[in-house]
Amino acid sequence: MRETPGVVIKSKFKVPGTKKKSRRYTTYLDYINRPDAKDSREQFETYHDYMEDETKSSGLFTRENDRLNDEKRRTVRDIFKHAQENGSILWQDVISFDNAWLRETGALHDDLVDEKRLIQATRNAVEAMLQKEKMVHAYWTGAVHYNTDNIHVHVAIVETSHMRERGRRKPKSIELMKSRVIHSLADRTKEQEKLNAFIRNELVAHKRNRKIQTLSNRVLHPDLVRQFKDIYERLPEDKRQWHYNMNGMQPLRESLDRLTDRYIDTYFKQEFQAFNERLEQEVSFHRRSYGDTEKTERYRTTKRQDLYTRMGNAILSEMRDLSKEQAALVKSEAPKHPVRRTFKQQKIFNESLYRIERHMSDEFEHLKNQRAYEQLERDIEYGK
Repeated sequence: MRETPGVVIKSKFKVPGTKKKSRRYTTYLDYINRPDAKDSREQFETYHDYMEDETKSSGLFTRENDRLNDEKRRTVRDIFKHAQENGSILWQDVISFDNAWLRETGALHDDLVDEKRLIQATRNAVEAMLQKEKMVHAYWTGAVHYNTDNIHVHVAIVETSHMRERGRRKPKSIELMKSRVIHSLADRTKEQEKLNAFIRNELVAHKRNRKIQTLSNRVLHPDLVRQFKDIYERLPEDKRQWHYNMNGMQPLRESLDRLTDRYIDTYFKQEFQAFNERLEQEVSFHRRSYGDTEKTERYRTTKRQDLYTRMGNAILSEMRDLSKEQAALVKSEAPKHPVRRTFKQQKIFNESLYRIERHMSDEFEHLKNQRAYEQLERDIEYGK
């Protein structure tokens, strides 16, 4: 069953109308600023129908101000009027909340709404969207509305110069708005830091400071060492490919992931269980906020992939070090200059012969002395 999203954003845009409709933009500002809503089906039939049942508005706010006095309100209306006259598109966004979700975040307690948090969340969202859309000459205003169903925020945006001709914004820009609203109202920074701390500060740091090919692992965890050697022997010849996400590592990623699983099971079994529990809490929050199962699964997959990527690179780093050590050993045992190599080999050969001859000479002397001693004993025995 699909879960009700904590936040929903609906977006529309209107192009400048004829002179008969020249007051449409400023009228819209009056509408969202009204203290009490009335049935305005005739006047606002081209806008959101579900706005008809609203009973209360908090008043206008902008990038700089939480409340507008009469003078600032007139200034805003003039900005929107001139924008329409100059051919600007009017963008209309509605950020709608599930009231139960607002209670979960603490932005709604009993019947009291933390308007400052809603206003700041809207600012964060709109500014992020405008930056992504490169709408540098945009001006916007918003208003918080209440009814018995859902608290929501209306946002109106125009451009004061360099007007664009198309009103459609990129879907990722609207997704960014939603993400900024959610994370502004429900800050999950600490929970995210705990997940990242396990991956980077515990798991990967432990791997970097402890090589797999240690004597203790060879004795106590031979399968771990065997998996390491198996991957090492199958690495591509081009060492530049020895990074987890390089194309040359594609055939070995599954093996690297299995080695990571074995390493975790060996050294971080309980910690990994706690990590998974925290991850599922974040997945649950993600699903509750976005109401999108596909996006939620993508979040879980991305976080797990981050773990395998970082661990895979830590393992490959050890393999690069091992390769360098082996190359240095070969280099030290095989001098480049052929004359020196021949001289070294002859020297070793001569030293071996000398040791053999010395040993044989010693044995010969020992044998002679032994025979002389036996002859002396016989002479004594026979009285010679």
